[in-house]
Amino acid sequence: MLTSESIYLAILTITQFIILLTFHEWGHAKSAYMLGDPTARDQGRLSLNPAVHIDPIGTLFLPLIGSLFFKGLFFGWAKPVPVNPYNLKHPRRDLMLIAAAGPFMNIVLTFVILGILKLLIVFFGFDAVRSGLYEQIKLQMVISALISVFLAAFNMLPLFPLDGFSVVNGLLPERASRQFSKLAPYGMLILMCLIFVPHLLRSIGFFILPPLAILGKISKGILILIGKIVGVPVDDILFLPY
Repeated sequence: MLTSESIYLAILTITQFIILLTFHEWGHAKSAYMLGDPTARDQGRLSLNPAVHIDPIGTLFLPLIGSLFFKGLFFGWAKPVPVNPYNLKHPRRDLMLIAAAGPFMNIVLTFVILGILKLLIVFFGFDAVRSGLYEQIKLQMVISALISVFLAAFNMLPLFPLDGFSVVNGLLPERASRQFSKLAPYGMLILMCLIFVPHLLRSIGFFILPPLAILGKISKGILILIGKIVGVPVDDILFLPY
């Protein structure tokens, strides 16, 4: 049942997702430009304006449906950043670097978010006893950091059209790369199966842990590690009984 609170939380989550996805796509566009391809810049994609990266289905509709009806579990995408490999000096290597730039940007953002939270805790205390608002701000910042880590982890899956496909393709020897590239037409089908088939099997009585849930656990582990590096105990914040 939809409530005003669930709708508010869904909109808040999607807003965080869009901002983080914008930085992800900017990372692709910026790295492509630095490596000699101005295509994304010429098409207005070298921008931190979310509007130029939004795909109505992948950035708005599917994430909103997931947030409202599937307990916040969702996946989505932005408009792909255009890259012309003929503008690159070393196409296979440079495409790998461009693909890796998006997830790398999300990991950097995770450090930035938790770094800002660390400063807020040091200078303002953010004591939940003093203010429930402080605790909510802490929680939402950690959730943003978790979404950012999950975006990096999800996109590093070695399936086309995700970034991990180009990263793996760039790391392989040339002969193996040609064979691996033949899997590209099946990448989306495999990805959809990984996302939806486990839920279908669970609905008819077969227990199987969805790959996205496994990826979520991995993302939480990475987030906790980054939190320890920054000095923010995110496990004490993230798993509060809200």
